[in-house]
Amino acid sequence: MTLYVYFKFIVAEYPRALEIIRAMQDKLLGEYAGLRCNLLKRPNADDEGRETWMETYELITSEQVGFLNRLSELALELKLPQPRRNEIFISL
Repeated sequence: MTLYVYFKFIVAEYPRALEIIRAMQDKLLGEYAGLRCNLLKRPNADDEGRETWMETYELITSEQVGFLNRLSELALELKLPQPRRNEIFISL
């Protein structure tokens, strides 16, 4: 499973977003063996000054539902920008 989580926000409103997301990903790496994470962003802000960021997670496990729940739980607990949109892709 490859999970793409994207969200838009004004960076000045969440000055520690990068630090918090990296720490969250480190925590998840410790909880899920074989997990691979990345963090991306679009090169330009939109007309409202919002940046689009995307977290990616590659996970080969039967714990897909548990992982999705854990990720959502951490994002809310850490007060990351909302709403966050999840899209899952699987290999053919």
